[in-house]
Amino acid sequence: MELTPMNIFKSFAGIVMLLACLLSLGFVFQKEDQAPPRFPLKISPNGRHLMDNHGTPFLMVADVAWQMLRRLSYAEAVHYMDIRKSQSFNTFLVHLLPAQPNQRNFNKVAPFLDNNDLTRPNKAYFDYLEKIVIAARERNLVVGIVVSRQSWNTVFDTQKEEAWKKYGTYVGRHFAKYPNIIWIISEEEYQSASQFKAISEGIRSESDGQIVASLNTCSPTSVNDNSPNHSQLKFIIPDSTVTPAEYAALANWQKNSAEAALRPFLIANSEFPKEITDQSTLIRNQAYQSILSSAAGFCHMSTIKNFNPTWKVNITKDGAEYIHQLVKILKGIPWEYMQPDTPDLLVDSIDKADIGIVSLSNKKMAMLYLPTSRAVRLNLKHLEGNVFGAVWYSPRTGKRWNGKDLKLDEEAIVQPPELQPEWDWILLIGSKQ
Repeated sequence: MELTPMNIFKSFAGIVMLLACLLSLGFVFQKEDQAPPRFPLKISPNGRHLMDNHGTPFLMVADVAWQMLRRLSYAEAVHYMDIRKSQSFNTFLVHLLPAQPNQRNFNKVAPFLDNNDLTRPNKAYFDYLEKIVIAARERNLVVGIVVSRQSWNTVFDTQKEEAWKKYGTYVGRHFAKYPNIIWIISEEEYQSASQFKAISEGIRSESDGQIVASLNTCSPTSVNDNSPNHSQLKFIIPDSTVTPAEYAALANWQKNSAEAALRPFLIANSEFPKEITDQSTLIRNQAYQSILSSAAGFCHMSTIKNFNPTWKVNITKDGAEYIHQLVKILKGIPWEYMQPDTPDLLVDSIDKADIGIVSLSNKKMAMLYLPTSRAVRLNLKHLEGNVFGAVWYSPRTGKRWNGKDLKLDEEAIVQPPELQPEWDWILLIGSKQ
């Protein structure tokens, strides 16, 4: 179906009617299992999320695998992909270049010849990544390839614009036939604007419809920028650990960031101080906050990103154990039509500060994320309707509970079905009439 404004409106209206019907029967709308995504990915017409080549919304669930090329054999890389695939990830990000200019990949091959001459790429080095990209394509996984990094500035800065563009042209041509790729280029905080421009122009001159994204940290920059090197997609990855107070500030930044967004974006979770032992809970918390900030998905960054010796043990307990539940819950919710909402649905000030809300534009449905178990008072006048259905989801288990009906003319107090103090919850409120 062609994605014309009228077809988009009809699709939206149909989803709202179906949701209202199912909620009136005490059920939550569940999408049927979809066919594997068709690549390359594209930007949605509303500029908020990604979709596959057939126009199906694509919730990007990405994992950071920075040092895969340097630390993993091909067999280990496949093992990593199989585990992440089983955990419902559909994307992973990898650095194309080693951490330092004097380093090589797992096969002891350097990326460039003649003392890192950018105009003389070493084909054997890029062939190794190509082998991994092929394995990812066989598993319907997207590979986000980060082509530049701060630690290589000493190499890039000593060479000229022609060399930067030739490098971009080479990698674009080498991987042009693989539609499951997105390209990621570091932004100006890591390298000059002229380098960003030259590399991206080189890639675009050869790539066949692949998205060119950018990457920066979230601390000093805004999602809304007027850079002449405007990318199609933005990855925002914190560059340091955070204290609990800084974590709260980052959460608020996430909630507000969508208001300024001019393109789809993804936010990775923070790194946390080692004394915080239950990092999985905080990672899950930030994942939902990202989704409720209207991000195009979530970028998972854990301790295995550099593939230290314990990665095969930690990969099953690094916060990723909850990603499957996140995908399962969102599969039953029209997330692609929801946008961040004001806290007017909430009555108490502490709830307004802590609870994230997204809603449909017609105000017939809202989704709330409660970071802890608590009773919540709602101002249903913020929504459209007279009678509302409520459904609870547990982000820990994916289990669903139907709540009691709520009436516009009565005080609305909702309470999670299980009051475990540290449990978080998803609450879906939908108009029944």
